Amino acid sequence: MDVLAGNSSGGIAAFYSNSNILKIKVKLSFKFHMGHMPYTGQAGFDLYIGKTYKDIKFYRTSNFDFNKTEYEFTFFNNKDLYNENKLFVLNFPLYATVEEVLIGINPKSNIYACDDLFENKEKIVFYGTSITQGGCASRPGMSYTQILSRMLQKECLNYGFSGNGKGHIEIASALSNIENVKMFVLDYEANATFDRLKLTLDNFVKCLRNQYPNVPIVIISKIQMYLEFHDEDYIKREKKIRNYQKNYVKNSNDENLYYIDGSKVLGKTNISEKTVDGCHPTDYGFISMAEYLYPIIDKILKK
Repeated sequence: MDVLAGNSSGGIAAFYSNSNILKIKVKLSFKFHMGHMPYTGQAGFDLYIGKTYKDIKFYRTSNFDFNKTEYEFTFFNNKDLYNENKLFVLNFPLYATVEEVLIGINPKSNIYACDDLFENKEKIVFYGTSITQGGCASRPGMSYTQILSRMLQKECLNYGFSGNGKGHIEIASALSNIENVKMFVLDYEANATFDRLKLTLDNFVKCLRNQYPNVPIVIISKIQMYLEFHDEDYIKREKKIRNYQKNYVKNSNDENLYYIDGSKVLGKTNISEKTVDGCHPTDYGFISMAEYLYPIIDKILKK
């Protein structure tokens, strides 16, 4: 858990500049060596450029020698300065601890702080598993929380703990102390046994409610995994777990508590083709998740 707490999933560096050069120098104090996730997603930075956060478009991802804990990368080195300032957004690595990152631009260029990246200071806080953390996106901007951030124009804080999203009350307490939260999204079933889920879910929600009595809390059950296409016993067990979460919300008398059926989150088509290992989504899977969740979350926020 200590190692995962240092991972930078969901981190963003944003600024305005007319620089014709953009480079980074990165020092990592820890990185994973997962064979089923691209190195660019684990420890790379990706760059988006636009006039505002609403219209930014993907530009490039850092490429590097994964055997090294330090690397440099040039995103672009053009001939002339831009005619006007552009918004540069760097998404931080999903599965690495960034000890230091230095950003290099043309010393003759302008650079301005980005205080208006989001419309307001409200945050959506996601808590969950490796899927929440971003495994196994090909690059940082393709985790479903970062995709939703761009779709919703909201700051999405990522508290995904790979293999360790088990509803610890200490985590609930820490999340409840975050300021300006607009919504909590709890997506940790995949790391918790049914018994542990029943033991922790109510306490977790109540801890958040102590600080945020009226903010929407969304509970998402586990997404469809490979066993749901092949194992009848698994299907029956998972149905019970999903029904438990659904009924918990239904019987809570909390009008700001919501349930989303995770079996539907990957969409209706090609569901079995959207993971890298039968469990963790590919970019295709994460896009599908974000497209499914966006209208639901957006509607709740507008209420």
